[in-house]
Amino acid sequence: MGVYDLFNRAADWRELRVRGLLPAAFLNGCVRGGVELLSAVSEDAYTLRVRLRKRDVQRAVRIAQRTDCTVEPCAAGGAGHALRRLRRRGFAALGLLLAVAALFWSRIYIWEIEVIGTETVSEGRILDALAECGVGIGSCWLGITSDNLRSELLERTPELGWATVNIYGSRAEVLVRERIPKPAIWKPEEPVELLARRSGYVTKVTALNGTARVQPGMAVDAGEVLIAGETQSAFGGTRQLHAAGTVTAETYYELRAATPLRRTQKTPAGAARSRWAIVVGKNRLNLYRNSSISGENCDMISTVWTLSVPGLFTLPLRLVRETETPWTPTETELDCNLARQGMEAQLHERLLRELGAEGVICTEEYSAVRADGSLTVVLRATCIENIAVEAPIKLEE
Repeated sequence: MGVYDLFNRAADWRELRVRGLLPAAFLNGCVRGGVELLSAVSEDAYTLRVRLRKRDVQRAVRIAQRTDCTVEPCAAGGAGHALRRLRRRGFAALGLLLAVAALFWSRIYIWEIEVIGTETVSEGRILDALAECGVGIGSCWLGITSDNLRSELLERTPELGWATVNIYGSRAEVLVRERIPKPAIWKPEEPVELLARRSGYVTKVTALNGTARVQPGMAVDAGEVLIAGETQSAFGGTRQLHAAGTVTAETYYELRAATPLRRTQKTPAGAARSRWAIVVGKNRLNLYRNSSISGENCDMISTVWTLSVPGLFTLPLRLVRETETPWTPTETELDCNLARQGMEAQLHERLLRELGAEGVICTEEYSAVRADGSLTVVLRATCIENIAVEAPIKLEE
């Protein structure tokens, strides 16, 4: 849109309906009289709808009279017209000014914080660190320096490797990248031996560095040395080193899980009740008289509506609805078969976690016992896995 078009939209204008036997004579008279028509639309053979500036209305009326046409006002607009309408509605104008002032005032405070990029570090941890740095809901961002804030945030959350804070009016966007842990560095000069992580029967030994202390077919206990971190020196005696290798063994697992067969469930008792509140900034105004403390057997669900334009700005005004649903405790009997199936699945997942990615399950058997109102499920499994784990050698002083 050019400057000329913008000026025409802002200037006061009027729309007139011109009727006569020769509407074209009116148009020719306007051209000769220097009356600029912003638009002219033919409604029928004897009627024109024209738009022109307010200052040209009187001259257009006189031209219409000379060409035997009648003039009827249709519409008006422009900046001046809008201001005059607001002047006649003082309260509306005052409300508009207050709304604009509140919008500009709210934009220098932070009313919404969005955290992007978290995986293992919780969003609440980052928000707490920001609050310790002086940035939170209701904070003024005029005195906030992005570089200083980033340095303080990284210092308070060492799990982060990179962070930045972008402020868009009343909305703060926190972009973070978590620190990548350093990989374990294999140091050949470090004295390390391999111990048994759990008991089992050795099936295969691969000693890449160090001296093997076990052979296939031997039974080992947890904590026993599998590959010693030492070797015979060519100059006599022993030399300590970093042991490396794998010791595959057949291991045995016995995992247990128990659950009561009678549980307490919630049964709705009565209709749900709602209460409302308004939050302005950090201040809450309850729109109810009774206490906000819920009953002993009640579930509370809070729904919050924020006055905002997503991605643009957020105003410090929220409407809160709290729905309270009463319930009564009811004792129910669990289905024994369903409970057993669920516990077996949990025990299987637990076994996989303890084995790791390289372990293999050879046999897997389940048994269940029901006694004293509870169900106990036992998993017995034999597996093949690498049981060797590194342990530093304590040097004698």
